[in-house]
Amino acid sequence: MLGAFVAGVLIGESPILTRHIDQQLRGLIVAFFMPVFFGMAGLSADLTILRDPQLLLLALGLIAIASIGKFAGAFIGGEIGGLTQRESFALACGMNARGSTEVIVASIGLSMGALTQDLFTMIVTMAFVTTMAMPPMLRWSLARVPLGKAEAERLEREEFEAKGFVPNLERLLLVVDDSPNGRLTSHIAGLIASRRGLPTTVLSRPDGKSRQPTEPDAEPAAAVAIAQQSLKAAAADIKRAGPEEDESPPVPVTIRKASDSPIAETISSEAKKGYDLLFVGLQRTKSRSGGFNQEIAGMAVAFEGPVGIVMGQGDHLEQPDECRFDILVPVAGTDISRRAAEVAIALARACECPITALYVANTGANAKRRGGTRERRHEQAILKEIVQMADRYDIDVKTAVRSDVAPDEAILAQAKKGGHDLIVMGVQRRPGSKLFFGDTAAAVFEKSPASVLFLSS
Repeated sequence: MLGAFVAGVLIGESPILTRHIDQQLRGLIVAFFMPVFFGMAGLSADLTILRDPQLLLLALGLIAIASIGKFAGAFIGGEIGGLTQRESFALACGMNARGSTEVIVASIGLSMGALTQDLFTMIVTMAFVTTMAMPPMLRWSLARVPLGKAEAERLEREEFEAKGFVPNLERLLLVVDDSPNGRLTSHIAGLIASRRGLPTTVLSRPDGKSRQPTEPDAEPAAAVAIAQQSLKAAAADIKRAGPEEDESPPVPVTIRKASDSPIAETISSEAKKGYDLLFVGLQRTKSRSGGFNQEIAGMAVAFEGPVGIVMGQGDHLEQPDECRFDILVPVAGTDISRRAAEVAIALARACECPITALYVANTGANAKRRGGTRERRHEQAILKEIVQMADRYDIDVKTAVRSDVAPDEAILAQAKKGGHDLIVMGVQRRPGSKLFFGDTAAAVFEKSPASVLFLSS
């Protein structure tokens, strides 16, 4: 039993323990091992002894004494903590449930001979009765407790984060080389990972030069060192953002050496370990034909999940570890554009950067049939959602609307007009052998003078 406890503690402290793995382990333990233990404890109990009136009264007295102790402690603690009587009563109802602890201690006592069979049965009966009575009592008591402002905000925040993208990230996979674009990608990934200490795995790639047979690991080692440096620089940016960020947990970094197998196969194998987001940053982002590098296309196909592809430009390539962004995020009311907005807000929050949300109004035939008023309501609702999302983190978001122009032209024009140096776009991969995110994304990718982060679903 002690060995199992120690094993659980060690697994719980592991930095690679994701929510998915934790749920699987808990499911196995709860569904298999826990019923076995309680089944063994139940075999040792003999409820027929409760036919004796004296033993039944002793069991009822034990239940009463145990409940009085819990309720008294809850009311005293609630008085000290400033809770109301109704809140203290609800707290007592929740605390009154007994189960595993009492049964475990009683089982040990019975096996040691410290408890008789009758006393063990009464303790198990007390634990069973108080546990079964807790749910209806707790529901009844909580229904009479008014919902406070802080509790309402907490519930609203939890509901928002449960549906969010960035708050549910648990592990990042980073594929970079030792080019300036690779360092910029590492810095962006570090800004996302450093706030909550997300475990990050780094897969290095050479920066476009042919790997020499005599030194197969020289360039990957350099890429890994640069990626680690960029992650540390991002963590430093988080701490400089404000005193409250000093407690940001460190980012556990795992290094995966580049192998001779294609990078797509390596990513596909590594992705089975459970990652929520892949960041890709290579020197050769564009192919000669103007689309994405074929290697990047293979990575995006190999990873079954969201992919962030970074194309650095201008000052970001000259100082990739010290960049400050002026972010533009196009929004359209879709799930993928909402994800991009979350990432943009997370970056703005991490480095205290300005951010602008751009909505490109639909001026086609459908919009004319719906009427201008309905279209304006639609764009206001979308922009309002982004503003509310940013307000949760005390981030000021500017909004802009462009109409009577193609979406890619609107994005590029707004980037130039507002002096934005980073465009964060949510994109959807289109079917086909090539990596294609649609005409709008392709035009921005080809013509943008600013850095671009494409977040694909």
